[in-house]
Amino acid sequence: MSQRLRQRGFTLLELLIAMTLLGLILVLLFGGLRLGVRSWDGAQRQVDNMNSVRSLENFLRREMSQASPYRWSSGTGQRLAFAGERNRLSFVAPMPSRVGGGGLYAVSVELDQTGKTRRMVWKYLPVSTQMQDFSALAQAPEMVLAAAELGDVEDIWLSYYGSESSNAAPQWFERWDNSAHLPLLIRVQVRLAKGGTWPDFVVAPMLSSEPAR
Repeated sequence: MSQRLRQRGFTLLELLIAMTLLGLILVLLFGGLRLGVRSWDGAQRQVDNMNSVRSLENFLRREMSQASPYRWSSGTGQRLAFAGERNRLSFVAPMPSRVGGGGLYAVSVELDQTGKTRRMVWKYLPVSTQMQDFSALAQAPEMVLAAAELGDVEDIWLSYYGSESSNAAPQWFERWDNSAHLPLLIRVQVRLAKGGTWPDFVVAPMLSSEPAR
């Protein structure tokens, strides 16, 4: 009887082997679970980033498309209120009533570098008859539309498509300071640090030749 009971039991070595195998199985299961969680988090971050980029693109497309051929009420020749540079765009556009009661606003979108981060900053102020340029925007409160680590984004820039004169063929420029008319198109481009590029998006501003009132 005692011999049969001893045969049904486990030796210490067998218990150690079983516990070792169980530990290895648990490690493998935990590693697989952690990998799955990381993959899920990575996919979710990509989805969130895509949604953020789409929201930013929709915002910029909506606002830039409202760029108006407004002219400063004072100053020589009533200059066109539009200044396009590689890293900054300033223009006048109507704002919806939910933003400061609506009306015409001087607006700027600037791409700047703060520390190790590139930021896209938005500023706006109501247009007044005393304004002769966009210098007042320097004191306006800023709203950060987007920020990206330099390790992810190598460069972001703006360019402008149009003709310098009625006889010249339209082309892309890094600056637009034409006092006669707005550019036909405004383009935002992004170059990623790893050599890739983000799809460009292009906006057509208001093309009326009449001064906005």
